[in-house]
Amino acid sequence: MSTANEAVAASNSAGSSGFRRWIRLVPALLLVASATFVAAYYVPLRRAHVLLLEEQRKSSEKGKDLEQTLSQVRGELQAKTAQVEKVEAERQQTEAAKKSGLERVEQLKTELAAKLDKQIKKGVAALAVADGQAFVVLPETAVFLPYKVDVSPQGRALLCQVASTVAAVGPAPIRVGAVSGPPDLVAPVLQRDYPTPWALSAARAASVAQALQEACAVPGARLSAVGHAEHDPAGAALGETKLPAERVEISIALPDGPRDVK
Repeated sequence: MSTANEAVAASNSAGSSGFRRWIRLVPALLLVASATFVAAYYVPLRRAHVLLLEEQRKSSEKGKDLEQTLSQVRGELQAKTAQVEKVEAERQQTEAAKKSGLERVEQLKTELAAKLDKQIKKGVAALAVADGQAFVVLPETAVFLPYKVDVSPQGRALLCQVASTVAAVGPAPIRVGAVSGPPDLVAPVLQRDYPTPWALSAARAASVAQALQEACAVPGARLSAVGHAEHDPAGAALGETKLPAERVEISIALPDGPRDVK
């Protein structure tokens, strides 16, 4: 009986000892499991999380850069669009001014041709429009008293016809020019007082400008006078038209008028 008890006691002691060994192993196993979990899952997940945050930061910075670039491009596009619109508006304005100028040129040409119809048919006057100006050419015999630089009554009437037509198209500047022929064609009495073509043409131009102001009521501020001597500023505009050697050339400048209109 004693032996059996001893055996049971020994068995119980062995079981208790094994249980205690397992109890002691549990923390070690938990530690190993935790270390395995940390090594196998947490560390890679932590690294992945850090990388994801870094990528998110870079993407955010890149998005800000792209937004800034887009805003800059949008501003440049708006500036270019405004510039194009401005150029287009200026082009349309220029075209409108050109069209208006063309209409004014044609109106002036028609009015002058009607006023000077008889003189043009007789060869006493010539008319042309070019480079934004209207040219009226009158021989000196139709404007001045014989052997003088004073404007004749007939000349004043002719000049006033031109002035009234010009007044109808607006306050255009009027330039009076005079051309003198070679000295051998100038009367000796005129050569005595005006020994050079420059002097004679300047005196005639000034006399016509004065007549336009005093007899035809053209404001002096619109008038200018210049002597051309033997030169021919209106020749190119009149083309093949035969011009007298000594003549008066009245040019009416048309602001914003079209160029090369004939």
